[in-house]
Amino acid sequence: MGSSNAAFEPAGRPLGEALALGEALLARSAANGVSFLAASLVRGPAVILGAAQLAGRVLDLDACRADGVAVHRRVTAGTAAYVGEHAILWTLVLRHVAALFPDATPRTLLNRNVRGFLEGLTRAVGLAHYFGREWVSVQRRPAALLGFERRGAAVLVEVIAGVEAPVAIPQALTTKQEREVDRWRGKAPAGLCEMTERDVAAIARDVMLGVAGRAHGPLMPAPTMPLIARSEVAGPDDPLPSGYARGPALRVPIGWIDTGIEPASRQVWLGGDVLVPADVRAAVANGEPELGEVPVEGAKLADLREAVRLAQG
Repeated sequence: MGSSNAAFEPAGRPLGEALALGEALLARSAANGVSFLAASLVRGPAVILGAAQLAGRVLDLDACRADGVAVHRRVTAGTAAYVGEHAILWTLVLRHVAALFPDATPRTLLNRNVRGFLEGLTRAVGLAHYFGREWVSVQRRPAALLGFERRGAAVLVEVIAGVEAPVAIPQALTTKQEREVDRWRGKAPAGLCEMTERDVAAIARDVMLGVAGRAHGPLMPAPTMPLIARSEVAGPDDPLPSGYARGPALRVPIGWIDTGIEPASRQVWLGGDVLVPADVRAAVANGEPELGEVPVEGAKLADLREAVRLAQG
């Protein structure tokens, strides 16, 4: 069980390149059927939006600019993370959902594949737990944010943990609508340095070894490859497609489902905080009735369909 530990080493990367790594490895895994693991040591200050969150619903972009906080977007769905001076981004790419844990299914994508991260964080920092949805607790404090995406059978899981500062976005950078959401279920998030004095690279490495040690299938370190850094978010309507107007937002357990509407065709765009792959959002927006078993956290498929109905009026 597991993979060779010698090659699993973290690397310092500019944040835009670290976010591009997940997309590049996901495409490579979809094409070649290989599973990969990487850890990137990144620096801020920055906010990393989930793949489909409307920037202006989550962030006061003027406040971000005034404070010198860059705004990036990752390829994985889910909620936003703050990067203070330093953070760690772990990138796990699976050739299929059960590549490392044979009992994993689309519905249990995170529940199963977070196991190695829990073991590694427990080893590196303190007792870690996952109670469902979008974050991991360490020493009973929210400490790491989760996101996922897929391309065909291949799956990308990203885990982000702050070092000096927690992953929670400072309130001064958020909108009133974002501040109304209890993202942490009444708990105060923590940066890893609040819980350990260990070196950040050692923490990143131990977590990688925890993931590799629990793997029931082959897992390779990320190869050296050219990366085109993901661009910073430009405006409040990002990532709404060109020609679409903002539609109503629907409140759900994880926060909000964002919508957009193309006035002529009445075609709907679905986004927001829900952890659900882009192909599933598109299928629901297109009215496809049968999707089979799909990964979704933070809401139900019925909620996505209700958001489409509201957007179409």
